[in-house]
Amino acid sequence: FLFASVKGWLPLLSTWYFWLPIIFWLTSIFSLSVKSLLKLADGILGLFLLSSGLVLLFLFHSNSGLSSEIFNLAFALTLLTGYLFLLPQFVPALIGGLILSAFYLVFPIIFTQSGYVLHSFHVIFILLINLLGIGLKTLENSLLSFLQEQKREIKSLSDESLRLHDLKVEYEQLKEDKEKLASQNRNLQEKIIDLNNIFQLEQSLTTLATRFIQATIDEIDNMVNDGLRTLGEYFEADRAYLYFFTQKGTSLKKSHEYRKEGVKEKIARHERIDHEDFKWFIKALKRSSHLAITDVDQLPVEASTIKSIWKVEEIQSLFIVPLIMNESIVGFIGLDFLHKREEWPSFTEHTLLTAGLIFLNALERKRYKEHLRRSENRIKMLFERSADVIYVSTPSGKILDMNPAGVKLFGFNSLDEVLKTNADELYLNPADRQKFQKVIEKKGFVKDYELTLKNRKKQKILVLVTASAVKNEAGQVVAYEGIMRDVTEKKQLEQQLFQAQKMESIGLLTGSISHDFNNILTAINGYAEMIRRGLPDDHSMQNFVQNILRSGRRAENLIRQLLAFSRKQLIEPRVINLNQIIEDLKKMLRQLINEDIELETELGPDVPSIKADPGQIEQMLVNLIINSRDALNHLDDPSVNKMIKVKTEKVHLDEEFVSRHAGSREGEFVRISISDNGIGIPEDIQDKIFEPFFTTKSEGKGTGLGLSTVYGIIKQNNGSIYVDSKPGGGTTFHIYWPVCDEEEDKSERDETSEISTKAQESILVVEDDPDVRDLACTFLQNLGYKVYSAENGAKALEVIKKNNLVNELDMVFSDMVMPVMGGDQLAEEIKELNPNIKILLTSGYTDSQLMKTGLLSRGYHFLHKPYTIQQMAKKVRAILDNKI
Repeated sequence: FLFASVKGWLPLLSTWYFWLPIIFWLTSIFSLSVKSLLKLADGILGLFLLSSGLVLLFLFHSNSGLSSEIFNLAFALTLLTGYLFLLPQFVPALIGGLILSAFYLVFPIIFTQSGYVLHSFHVIFILLINLLGIGLKTLENSLLSFLQEQKREIKSLSDESLRLHDLKVEYEQLKEDKEKLASQNRNLQEKIIDLNNIFQLEQSLTTLATRFIQATIDEIDNMVNDGLRTLGEYFEADRAYLYFFTQKGTSLKKSHEYRKEGVKEKIARHERIDHEDFKWFIKALKRSSHLAITDVDQLPVEASTIKSIWKVEEIQSLFIVPLIMNESIVGFIGLDFLHKREEWPSFTEHTLLTAGLIFLNALERKRYKEHLRRSENRIKMLFERSADVIYVSTPSGKILDMNPAGVKLFGFNSLDEVLKTNADELYLNPADRQKFQKVIEKKGFVKDYELTLKNRKKQKILVLVTASAVKNEAGQVVAYEGIMRDVTEKKQLEQQLFQAQKMESIGLLTGSISHDFNNILTAINGYAEMIRRGLPDDHSMQNFVQNILRSGRRAENLIRQLLAFSRKQLIEPRVINLNQIIEDLKKMLRQLINEDIELETELGPDVPSIKADPGQIEQMLVNLIINSRDALNHLDDPSVNKMIKVKTEKVHLDEEFVSRHAGSREGEFVRISISDNGIGIPEDIQDKIFEPFFTTKSEGKGTGLGLSTVYGIIKQNNGSIYVDSKPGGGTTFHIYWPVCDEEEDKSERDETSEISTKAQESILVVEDDPDVRDLACTFLQNLGYKVYSAENGAKALEVIKKNNLVNELDMVFSDMVMPVMGGDQLAEEIKELNPNIKILLTSGYTDSQLMKTGLLSRGYHFLHKPYTIQQMAKKVRAILDNKI
């Protein structure tokens, strides 16, 4: 353009075909992408190349005189062609454009500076070369376009082939998917059926749960059984059942069960499930939400115990779901099948768990309601049957409610009478109620608060009250609710028990010394008797010996009297002379009464013998005399001559007497009457005086056991006792003792009677007290017996074995209580050796082991210490002669 401008470039700018491609070019720029802009740069270079050629054409036009139309047309075509066909390729256009541009720039300069004239053929040649390049480029572009089109077609065919292959694969996949869909459709159909079944089953369970909520507790068990039957029939199980663990978890108890007809019942209870043998089953329940066993035979070795149980129940497969409450397994619900089953419906666990929880909740509700009903019944029964008084009262003293025990305690006939009574009227001292109110309103409650009340008859009642104050919303006390316990009798019994314990202490003291004391007396009396027998009748020492014997008998009687007083004497019924017993006892009886009381006896001359234990007779007389003494001491009139009279006589009780005296019988009796002129016994308590612990004496003055002991002794001996008394008119007790046809054996107490000395039997004397042992051995030897001795049972057995006495020995005479081995054990050992050996046991204890162990019933004999040598000799002889 620089070279051409001198020749007139302005006309070119005025042509439309110059600006048309430029406008087209500029318009394209704004619509191109980044990639297209790169291509545009290629086109610009091409246009620069063409513009260089056009400059040459312009110069040629200026010099040669070509027409401007031809030039302009050539310029426009060249410009358009270069733009259209050089634009797509960037690299070739860049290289070629640079070379040609340089050539075009250099070429005219060379020509003009060299003086040459630029001819038309030069420009035309260059133009032709340029046009040829454009043509080749056009051809190249066409070929490239064709090749690209072919490539696109090949690619399209390749893509179509791939698409066809993909379609084939897709077809195969669709075919496989179709089969899967068909299988899924079948599964869905099955699931739909299962869901329908589940829906129906859950509807049944929902209905059942609703029924459980509305059911009474008496209907729940049957409904649980119905539910189990529904489950069993649906799953085609042979059994459906519920088991629950006990609270301690050591056993399983069957709660409910359904079973098909002909199927045996499951085991109702399993004990010791915490044992090692059950561990597999318990662990299986704890580690999984269910236990499904398709074949019981395939269970592991550690499950052998539960397997054996299931085999007994003929189970082949089963499904068990544990039931959990408060994070602990409380039981399980299960299905048993007597055939093998490979699988269960997927909803089996869910269904069993749902049903099990429904059953569990229903049974828990039943248990709670039963407990509540029992509690209500217990509370009602407690209120109505309670021995304690339950009451509700107001601070003003109005009684709102009281149970039957309270009605009875206060002597009312009905609750209505109680409700009409003010509480103040029940207090022995009304001020006590005010004190009670202050305490309970201050603390809000009282516990074991002692009150002294009274009944309608003004009799004193001691009660312990436990109560609380009931307050309203404003905090005001509106009522008292409480329990009161009648402790009147308890307080009396405490005093009586205290007295009885004192008596027991005396008895224990007496009993503890009686053994040793009786041993001493046995030795003293025995040796004195032997001395007496060894002296001539006219010897001056005979009188001293007799005094020793009398003193010994007195000591023996003293022990017996002490034992009678403390009720510890050993019972030995024998034929006795009642009058003689009373005469012997008179001195002691006088010591029991006051000096201002006269004791008189009237003993019938024809009174026959009776059979009784002398100690019991003595105890009976002592108790009755003391009772009369106490009655006389209550007399306020000092002018009255106080008297107690003991009278004995023989009487005959006929039918008329028996009809008027309950407990009596017809026949011959000895009547013992003890009379006093004391205050008498009120008629309303005469039927209670023989009851244990009943007493009219003040606290600390009596045990209430005296007359009851008398009554027991008389009844034990088939007798009867009656009281005849009037207030202020004195009291007489009449005792009727059966007559005994046997005669008294006076020789037992006659130390002077002769004893045979021609005995030949062998006797083993076993005694730990050496004095008593020597006495017995010496006296038995003097009588002719062959005597062996030992100091205890063990030594006695050694003597028997050492001297080969098993078949030679006739009798063992043994003390009961000895060290190492006692007489009772020795007797058993000897009977094992030779049952023909006679056994005679002796003891100074009052509470003899002979009586405790029942040895008398085994054929053993007993001689109580202290015994005289006369008694010992007669007892031994009688036993050996089989007379007793």
